[in-house]
Amino acid sequence: MKNREAMKLPYNRYLPEQLLYLVIWLIVFLAPVVAYAFIFFSGGGETFNWRAVYMLWERFLPFLLIFLVNNYLLAPYLLFRNNYLYYILSAVCLVVVVFSIFSFSHRPPDNKSPRRHAPEEMRDRIYDRKQPPSAAQADSLFGERPLLRGKGPGRGELPPGKGPVPSRFAFMFINLLIAILLIGFNVAVRQFFKSVRDEAAMRDIERHRLQMELEYLKYQISPHFFMNTLNNIHALMDMDVEKAKKTILELSKMMRYLLYESSHKYILLLREVQFLNNYIELMKIRYTEKVCVETSLPAQVPEIRIPPLLFISFVENAFRHGVGYRNHSYISVSLRLEEEHVVFHCVNTIWEKAEEQHQGIGLENIRKRLKLLYGNNYTLSIQDHSGRFEVLLMIPVQP
Repeated sequence: MKNREAMKLPYNRYLPEQLLYLVIWLIVFLAPVVAYAFIFFSGGGETFNWRAVYMLWERFLPFLLIFLVNNYLLAPYLLFRNNYLYYILSAVCLVVVVFSIFSFSHRPPDNKSPRRHAPEEMRDRIYDRKQPPSAAQADSLFGERPLLRGKGPGRGELPPGKGPVPSRFAFMFINLLIAILLIGFNVAVRQFFKSVRDEAAMRDIERHRLQMELEYLKYQISPHFFMNTLNNIHALMDMDVEKAKKTILELSKMMRYLLYESSHKYILLLREVQFLNNYIELMKIRYTEKVCVETSLPAQVPEIRIPPLLFISFVENAFRHGVGYRNHSYISVSLRLEEEHVVFHCVNTIWEKAEEQHQGIGLENIRKRLKLLYGNNYTLSIQDHSGRFEVLLMIPVQP
């Protein structure tokens, strides 16, 4: 079911564009019907003038054909593949060919032979008369230019040089202009919807990339953590077998957490607190009384959620860099809730170079995860001063 929905998603993104085209062309082809229906119901004729509607539809057909070829062939296969020259040449050829084909079916009125273009019923009405029609009646029926009367070379004659102006070139020019505007409008609409689809696709890709990077960073912590823990167990095998057995038991609890719970994007804060407790108890088994470990973790934790394995890197680095076998060492780990934030505080003594603790793999992963998860809505302060390394992290809670 999920695969089918994923396959339908790209097609659904094309639906608004196709609906827009459909609505526009429906309006264009229904406009003559609505106009002549208004004339008919207003008493402007005895019958509905379907012939005039059909003639207008015939004039719309070449523009519809130009739109279809440009929208579904030329634009996707030439224009949006950066073949601009081929696209322009193809668009010009398309307009020329389409209007050449349709020019025979809708020629403009010709003043020299008006009777060829007069409707048959009008000519029948004229020839049925006993008396020939007057000049004014003929002009109104056949669409002739009205004759000049009054002063002039003669009654009913046009002045020299003022004959009928041929309209074929004007007719072709208007059609060409409309075709250019149509193609430009089509390209603009397609480009707009293409940019919207590209932006949505980029958001999906970015979301998927962030999720994959978060998974990678999260699972990168586990090998680093287990490497240190196994080293601890190896050291205990020669020192105290019972402690080694207890350590393995604590490790099994943590492995259960890592395998079954840390795979979620967010987990209960209670489970993270238990994980930290298990880890600290495991580390305390290894070290002597010279290492002072203080913890302040809440006993009662409300049901709030946080990203998994977010604090363990700080604690791990504290034990790794803050413990000296010949000197007194100090580690303090605390976690508390303040309003709508979780505040984590870790302090440890420094027995190695502070730069190494700053540049650990875990800390770098934590910085990346925090940036990806919260953007700028978090606080991370890392300071080393007077032989102390201090970390303060504040994150918003996830209900």
